[in-house]
Amino acid sequence: MDNLKYDLELLYELQNYDIKIRDIRGKINEAPYLVEEQKKNLREKKSEIEAKKKNFGKLNSLKKEKEAELDSKNKAIDKYSAELNAVKSNDAYKALLLEIEKTKNGIRAVEDEILDLMDRIDREFVVVKAVENELKEFERKIENEISELESSIREFEKEAAVIEKEREEYKLKVNNTILAQYERLCNGYGRQGICLIESESCGGCGMALRPQLINQAHKCRELVFCDNCSRILLKK
Repeated sequence: MDNLKYDLELLYELQNYDIKIRDIRGKINEAPYLVEEQKKNLREKKSEIEAKKKNFGKLNSLKKEKEAELDSKNKAIDKYSAELNAVKSNDAYKALLLEIEKTKNGIRAVEDEILDLMDRIDREFVVVKAVENELKEFERKIENEISELESSIREFEKEAAVIEKEREEYKLKVNNTILAQYERLCNGYGRQGICLIESESCGGCGMALRPQLINQAHKCRELVFCDNCSRILLKK
C-alpha cells in the first residue's frame, strides 16, 4: 500500500471538525437543562417568598382574631356594668364585680398580645417588602440569563451548521476506505477514531504501545490500530 501519511493527516484534520461539532452540539444539548435549572431556581425563590407572605398573612389574621376577642370582652364589661344596677343581693353584686375585674385583666392581656402582634407585623412587613423587591430583581436576572442561553443556542446552531458544511466539503479530500474505517470507529468512541502516538502511548486511551506498532505507524504503509481501544494510530 502507498504511504498513508498524507491521508491520515487529512483524516486527523477531519476529526478536528468532528470534535468542534461534538463540542458545540454538547452545548446545544446542555442548554435546555440549564434553562430548566434557572426556572427551578426561580420557582424555589417564589416558594420561599410565598412562605414569608403566608406567615405575614397569618399574623394579620391572628391580630383580627385578637381584636374580635377584645371587642367581645369590652361588650362583656358593658353587659356586666349594666347588670350591676339590677342585682338584688350583695353576693351577686360582688360576683359581677369579680367578673368585671377578671374581664379587665383579660382585656389587658389581649391588648398586650395585639401590641406584640402589631410589632411583629411591622417587622414582617419590612421583610416581605424586601423579599418582594429581591424577587423582582431575581426574576429579571433569571429572565436575562434564560434569554442569553436561548440566544446562545441560536448562535451555536448557526456555528454548527457552518462547521458541518465545511466538514462535508473537507471530507471529499479523505480516502474513502480510510474514511469508512474512521466513521465506524467514531460510532464507538464519540467522534475520536484516530489518535496521535504520544510518548510511545496511544493518545486516546493512554495505553503503552508495542514498539512494533509504533514502527508500523511511523512507516505509514498500512492502517495501524491501538491494541487496547482499536483507534487508528498516527505518528506525527
